[in-house]
Amino acid sequence: MIGRLDQIIDLERAVKSPDGGGGTERTFESFDEANDPHPWARVVLKAGGEGEAQGRPSARVVAEFTIRSRGDVTERDRIRWDGRVWNITSLGRNGARAKYQTITAVAGDLS
Repeated sequence: MIGRLDQIIDLERAVKSPDGGGGTERTFESFDEANDPHPWARVVLKAGGEGEAQGRPSARVVAEFTIRSRGDVTERDRIRWDGRVWNITSLGRNGARAKYQTITAVAGDLS
């Protein structure tokens, strides 16, 4: 499998930042350098489709990202790859001794 991990992805975590008006807004930052924010991955594009977002047509693509297993990625995180933002929809867990895990993610609005 190691030879198939041929793409570098960026893992990003949601954080709350001051919005300048006394409140907060959600932004994303790369994972801490100590937590390998740029792991190697195998990327398989699975499906595509069209829908509507904010009253206009939009395209979306589903992909599976296979990386070495790690316990710090959640569904609230996201992936940046191929110039797009990929929102994580599910995390595959194959047991405590699994070497790899598969993350399913969706990239929206490709136009």
